[in-house]
Amino acid sequence: MARNRRDIDPGALDLPQKRRRTRQRAKAEPGKTLAAEKPKALARALKRPPAPGVMFEPLPGDGYQGTSPHNDMTLWELQIADAFGTRSQAAMHCFLDQLKALCATGWDEDAERWKPDEIELNAALALINSTRPRNEAEAALAAQMVAIHLMQMRMSAQALNNGGMMMERDAALASKLARTYAMQMETLLSVQGKRRSVRQTIKVTRENHVHYHDHRGAARNERQCDATNGAGQPAQRPALPGPHETGRVVSLPSRSREAGMPDARRHKPGRTEG
Repeated sequence: MARNRRDIDPGALDLPQKRRRTRQRAKAEPGKTLAAEKPKALARALKRPPAPGVMFEPLPGDGYQGTSPHNDMTLWELQIADAFGTRSQAAMHCFLDQLKALCATGWDEDAERWKPDEIELNAALALINSTRPRNEAEAALAAQMVAIHLMQMRMSAQALNNGGMMMERDAALASKLARTYAMQMETLLSVQGKRRSVRQTIKVTRENHVHYHDHRGAARNERQCDATNGAGQPAQRPALPGPHETGRVVSLPSRSREAGMPDARRHKPGRTEG
């Protein structure tokens, strides 16, 4: 049965020792453009709120305790309280212990024990401090965002370095974690009242449309609608023949007498009307 890695002494393992590079490559001076940006970058950095640092000191027996990196403990505790938006000592220690459990561990040769990564813990604390939580509830949400961020980055690294079905699974999990982090950020901004509201502007304009009717199409159709004579007047067209002009007898309904038209049933053979 495999032992816990905390019980393994790397110094007792027969592993090849890596050679340390003692010589570093010569570095060139920064260009004029980069050098000119240094004062501006310094001014932007000083405007950001400083994040409290944390260092680990070994406890008697086993384990580590987070403490101040300088000798002013009162200042450090105030900075930690401000970072978590609380004045509770219990909340401060609880958040620090939870963040410490999220960090990776490395072997401490001096204390001969596994030590949490101070760099990851300080980065996690700086991330929470950047959200400026106003109370413990907002600090808890920011701490959850740290956990999601760490898992997403590690899943992404596994997806990029592995192959086959494991890569597809890790990539899918990394994508879900990224969406979760985005939703958490939206929630935090909404709670803090920093979410941008969408403003819609409706502009009403008046447009006048003039329609021109072109009758040239009817003129091309036998030129019956808009034909004109030489004087610019409509040409005279013969009227349609009436019912009595040709002498033809047309059968009409029974009310044809009232219209003054001949009825075919009143005519006898061999007789014509004068």
